[in-house]
Amino acid sequence: MQRSGIGAFLDSIPDGACILDSNRRVVYWNAILTEWTGISPKSARGREISEFIHHDQQRVLSLILTQVMEGGGAVYLSPQLHPHFIPAPYPNGGLRIQQTIIQPQRGPLPGENTLLLIIHDVTEMVRQVKAYREVRDRVLRELEERTRAENALQVSNRKLNLLSSITRHDILNSLTALLMFASMMKEEAKDEDSREGFEKIESIGWTIKRQIDFTKNYQDVGVKSPQWQNVQSIVRQAREQLEGARFRLECRVEGLEVYADPLLSKVFYNLMENSVRHGERVTEIRISYQHDSGGITLVYSDNGVGIPDSEKEKIFRRESYKNTGFGLFLSREILSITGLEIRESGVAGEGVRFEIRGPGEAFRIVRE
Repeated sequence: MQRSGIGAFLDSIPDGACILDSNRRVVYWNAILTEWTGISPKSARGREISEFIHHDQQRVLSLILTQVMEGGGAVYLSPQLHPHFIPAPYPNGGLRIQQTIIQPQRGPLPGENTLLLIIHDVTEMVRQVKAYREVRDRVLRELEERTRAENALQVSNRKLNLLSSITRHDILNSLTALLMFASMMKEEAKDEDSREGFEKIESIGWTIKRQIDFTKNYQDVGVKSPQWQNVQSIVRQAREQLEGARFRLECRVEGLEVYADPLLSKVFYNLMENSVRHGERVTEIRISYQHDSGGITLVYSDNGVGIPDSEKEKIFRRESYKNTGFGLFLSREILSITGLEIRESGVAGEGVRFEIRGPGEAFRIVRE
């Protein structure tokens, strides 16, 4: 009765199971093993387990069974070393990958010891692990390739910056000579028309020099990797660069950090410089941020004359609006590297209002 109870239990589990006597003969063979192998319990009963074990595993498994039967503890057979303890084919081909546990069952008298074998079908799990490893390896390869590409790009950018620096230096040397020559010719000019002509040449030369000097400040745009930056520190850094400017700075961005290009301070410098130069009556600049359902918006505003509606988008173009367009154009480019956008939404006559906005992951608040 007890034996039939054990048999009913073993037939109910989703794993292969069999019981061996002290001579390693099959005492019980459950329904799952019958399903896997096509061998009925009646046909399996009384036969040595060696008849069913995979031929490649005969010797080593014989030693393991002897060890367990003679007093050893339970043994776990890994699917890596013993994947097919009892060969069990799938209907569509291939053998099931198995994980086997050999458990000793001690009887009350010598010679009554038995072994319980539980065989798990781990084929699907192994397949998933293999698929995961293939995906992982592919991702690692792609990451390695991307890293190599990024390193190559950084090297290329450094070389281009070096070339740009050398070229700019050579152009400035030539331009300095040109300006000196134009100044000398202007002083030696015999008539007003010639003098005016050399003055125009000189003026154009100084304009070119300012443009070249301007590009020097932005040659590293996108060269260095973006990083998390404390907005309050960046704003103060930009304020310190405006020597002699008189305005009150109100900065309410405690703990706010933004993920942006390292040249972010140039953005705030440009905004402040434009406020001072073109705001006409700016005495106060305010920087704050707002929460909404979409994330965080960083707000820059002043109390100057503002910007007419017809010019709000033009100021970000390469062509100049009161000589400010180039700086704001580059500011927009700096912000766009990490998906940040900038727009002007102020009311003309009441001051400017620049809103810097990006994806939620571009901002974070760090509390000390």
